[in-house]
Amino acid sequence: MQLTRLLRTSAFRMAVLTMAVFGLLAVVLLGFIYYATIDLIDRETNNVIEAESKGLVEQYSLFGLRGIAAVIRHRSENLKEPGAIYLLANENFEPMIGNLIPWPASAEDGPLTPPENSEWIHFSVSHGEGEEEVTRQIRARVIDLPIGYHLLVGRDIGERERFREVMRAALTWSVVITLLLAFLGGLLLSRQMLRRVDTIARTSRQIIDGDLTKRVKVRGTGDEFDRLSTNLNEMLDQIERLLVGMRAVTDSVAHDLGAPLTRLKSRIEMTLRGDANLDAYRAALQSAIKETDHIRSTFDALIDIARAEASVANFEMKPLDLAELSGELLELYEPVANEQKLRLESALPPSAPVLANRQTLAQALTNLLDNAIKYTPVDGIVRLELTADDAWVHFTLKDSGPGIPAADRERVLQRFVRLEKAAETPGTGLGLSLVAAVAKLHRATLELGDNRPNFAGRRKGKQSRRPNKTKAAREGVHGPPIRANRRPHGRSKREPKLGARKPPWTLSIGGLNIGKRLGTVPM
Repeated sequence: MQLTRLLRTSAFRMAVLTMAVFGLLAVVLLGFIYYATIDLIDRETNNVIEAESKGLVEQYSLFGLRGIAAVIRHRSENLKEPGAIYLLANENFEPMIGNLIPWPASAEDGPLTPPENSEWIHFSVSHGEGEEEVTRQIRARVIDLPIGYHLLVGRDIGERERFREVMRAALTWSVVITLLLAFLGGLLLSRQMLRRVDTIARTSRQIIDGDLTKRVKVRGTGDEFDRLSTNLNEMLDQIERLLVGMRAVTDSVAHDLGAPLTRLKSRIEMTLRGDANLDAYRAALQSAIKETDHIRSTFDALIDIARAEASVANFEMKPLDLAELSGELLELYEPVANEQKLRLESALPPSAPVLANRQTLAQALTNLLDNAIKYTPVDGIVRLELTADDAWVHFTLKDSGPGIPAADRERVLQRFVRLEKAAETPGTGLGLSLVAAVAKLHRATLELGDNRPNFAGRRKGKQSRRPNKTKAAREGVHGPPIRANRRPHGRSKREPKLGARKPPWTLSIGGLNIGKRLGTVPM
């Protein structure tokens, strides 16, 4: 069963295919070497035979039959090269002199002669008797002399034939060994990959069974399984965060909406039980409307946060002038600030182009301005600054409000978290949670910092160059800046993180498709 699993894996098929390709290439290479070597040996043999036969013909031309016979006798008796064949025969192919007797016969029992338009013949010669008989393969050239005699000059090509057999055996064994290695390599590779896959499968099964804390082991080799495991772990972390957040929201909704629903029910029941007049009914209905508005605003905020945390694919990012949007928000909140006797200041550049989702970004910045104005005391100051550098656009909001203690700055970004000093101010505790979700949507970070001593000692209509010695104004918590990454692709090399050392109260927008100049945005 285990072997069947191994044979069915993609790794095994890939290994076998790879080894088969390499085996085929090896066969082609060896075949090329084989035929090239055989051809080289044949040409060398032919060259030697042609040179010797040419020399013998010249001897015949110079010294006649006696001269060529003397040379053949000398070479036959004193062979310098093993395997050399010499034979001089008369017109009837009867041997006269040489080391080959008789003239080789053809299949028809006649003398072996070259085919038409050729001088070359192949034949075999046997030596010895019984078990010691040895057969030699000969390649020879036949030349007809003018007087009707026949000259045969040849060489033993047994070494060539032995080389041919060795090469054939090498080709055969190379194919066999290649296939064997392919099979064994495929099994080993399949076994290794199956172990990794089984590890991921077991972890996945544990997660399916409900243990969301399990994670796939990463070996640190950096291979494709490590990359897959890392991505799976990041996905599982995100799923766990969403599930934990959903449970927390469910608990918070049940807890925080239980009180207003109970109050709403109690007031309606008290109104119905009592001897109420029209004014009492009107007051009860107005109170009920107020409670339902609070409940609805809570649900709307939760929906906005959930949509922002869901996926960036749900929102279209378009070129946006952050300076223009900031100016519109200031114009919108100026009457509110004047009504609460606050000074609303600003420092905006002519333009600050980014890529962002206008609706969600405007909603987040509105929450920041609303918090700043809501928690800043009378005669206080709220200042909006917008600056830019090569990589970021910074949206900074400062105020002279009470601020948030450093220990609580991360906690206030959670849902339904309200500090004790803000308990008397109407709110749902979801404002900064929405801002954090929008920051994450835009690949951003939200940073809460201390504004001291920027507004220390300053009041409406009055400016002091030194801090108030009696009570310095505390930080305003509501002011993040926005740093929009202007790099065309990918994250900034200085990717910000929560709590990093940046300008006070900085909402940094950076990363993919964030912070590009309008001139570089494809339209």
